Amino acid sequence: MNKNITVLIDNGHGKETAGKRSPVWDDGSQLLEWEYTRKLADAIIAKLTEKEIDSVKIVPEEKAICLTERARRVNEICKTKKCILISLHCNAGKGTGWECWTTVKKNNSDKLANTFITTYKELFPDKKCRGHREKNFTILYQSNCPCVLTENFFMDTYEDCKFLMSEEGFERIVDLHVKAIENYMEMYS
Repeated sequence: MNKNITVLIDNGHGKETAGKRSPVWDDGSQLLEWEYTRKLADAIIAKLTEKEIDSVKIVPEEKAICLTERARRVNEICKTKKCILISLHCNAGKGTGWECWTTVKKNNSDKLANTFITTYKELFPDKKCRGHREKNFTILYQSNCPCVLTENFFMDTYEDCKFLMSEEGFERIVDLHVKAIENYMEMYS
């Protein structure tokens, strides 16, 4: 595997971003997206570091950092390194399953998204795959490298949220991201 790619991790929203949380469930538990995606980013980066894959969390702050600033940070790193960007999120809207987003037009991010989808289907045969979707999210269309936004299950659907909050679910989601990144590097770097 060629490890000459730097993996940039965008860890979702900031602490004070309105909404972006599950309901408070009957047992008193609640998932806060900003907190969960930071924990997820840290765990992904730790595993990538073990594998000697260069990675950077682009938002170390807890506060909300605007999307154009996030993209500016990505592009600053891309000036000197070959990069990919993974933006981590938890979905909402009372659905179920996992999905991956890129920008609307065909671009250099589709290979990364397809690698994530293939890896997801291998590692999560028991969970719904909502597929590869496209929308011009700011972090995706303003960043100058292949990039995807992953929506890691639905925090407002009880079963999905309990899976997210479980140790098994968390580890499986970390492993998905790490394995998809490794697969991409093997195929395209």
